[in-house]
Amino acid sequence: MKKILLADSDEANSAILELILNEFEYNVRRISSIQNCAEELASAHYDLLLFGLESNQEEGFRIIEDIRQKPEIADINLIFIIPNTEKIDVANAYRLGALDFIKRHSVPEVVLEKVRDAVAVTGKDTILVVDDEPMNLFLFTNLLGIRYNIITAGSGREALDILERESVDLLLLDLHMPDIDGFDVMRRLSAIPECDNLPIIVVTADSDFDTEAEIFQAGARDYISKPLVMQVAIQRIRRIIELSHLQKSLEDEVRKKSRELMLANTRLRQLSDQTIFALSCAIDAKDSYTNGHSRRVAMYAREISRRLGKSQEEQLDIYNVALLHDVGKIAIPESIIEKPGKLTNEEFEIIKSHTTRGYEILKTISVMPSLYIGALWHHERYDGRGYPHGKAGEDIPEIARIICVADCYDAMSSDRSYRGALPQAVVRSEIEKGMGTQFDPRFARIMLTMIDEDKDYRMRGKNSTDINRMTEIKDQ
Repeated sequence: MKKILLADSDEANSAILELILNEFEYNVRRISSIQNCAEELASAHYDLLLFGLESNQEEGFRIIEDIRQKPEIADINLIFIIPNTEKIDVANAYRLGALDFIKRHSVPEVVLEKVRDAVAVTGKDTILVVDDEPMNLFLFTNLLGIRYNIITAGSGREALDILERESVDLLLLDLHMPDIDGFDVMRRLSAIPECDNLPIIVVTADSDFDTEAEIFQAGARDYISKPLVMQVAIQRIRRIIELSHLQKSLEDEVRKKSRELMLANTRLRQLSDQTIFALSCAIDAKDSYTNGHSRRVAMYAREISRRLGKSQEEQLDIYNVALLHDVGKIAIPESIIEKPGKLTNEEFEIIKSHTTRGYEILKTISVMPSLYIGALWHHERYDGRGYPHGKAGEDIPEIARIICVADCYDAMSSDRSYRGALPQAVVRSEIEKGMGTQFDPRFARIMLTMIDEDKDYRMRGKNSTDINRMTEIKDQ
């Protein structure tokens, strides 16, 4: 809970302020004698001083001046409570480090907004003041030194040297200097990475429209006219720094939201991958002889796509599509799937229907609209004599053509209910024989290369760890 010292001789107004602030869980200590303010600040930690100015403003300013001279309480955040009718010395108030002003009897919304912003201030912004006139450097240092960390430079070259080694929040830049003028300084800032978005206010006696336009074109956020009107200068400096903080806050929020969105997308993708894998296991569980078939076909298809030069994202997509290429078999009776003998024509037609049944299951998954491709068309042939649609050549989607050769390799190299695994030489011969008829020649050649590299025939059957080793692609 933030702790506030409310020092104001107007007891009626301070009682209202205390009520408002307590309602919003600020811890308020109220004193009516502003002369005791420094003593109270020294007795306990406070996050903010609300200090009431009376008709005799000089006395209030003297008290604050005294507070600023005491190291243990000098940095207290300060808001002046000011009369509604009397004018106050704004320049002097800012010189003493005022963050804001609250008029007596202000509405609660105004009070809360100003207090919330003031207690959030935890450090001083740094301003680099660049001017070849020592008097101007003294004026800005004297005026802004309590509220901001002030660094001064007497030339453009000195300013650039400082910016190379120090980080600042605002550059207050004289336009006309003998060695390097303000325009040249702004041009050279592009070579300093930390100064890409550095807010710049130009200080100049030039008042013509062409110079004003050139100042903004060079990258300045605002300008202050000479001779200096301190009240105006302070307000412009304050406004630009606040806008800069707001911009940084918005950028930080955008980065935060982007990270959250990326994490959410990653979690969603992981959930999708896990769901797909679980479904593929359910498919394979229907047939004890082909258990692991979907996973092996997915691994072979991914390895083919890797050798084609596909990106890891594309490889993962192909892997997931291949995992579900047989999803339609969920709707096929187990008596047909596990039948040890030859299928009847009617049973074969039922088996063939797993392609369209798989399409019906997957077509509604909008987050991965390509999932159904492998299920629907992995039994199409390159020569157009496959099913269910008799597609041929490049008319068959590439993913389906890759899965086709991977599926056939696993079917021949693993045990089935009606036969054992075929010898590697026979498998190779069948794939070579099917180039240009059953298989896309390009993908068949890659599969032949994989077979030739597998000297010990370890890639087949349930030795899926060898495929994992071969691909060297980390599952995401």
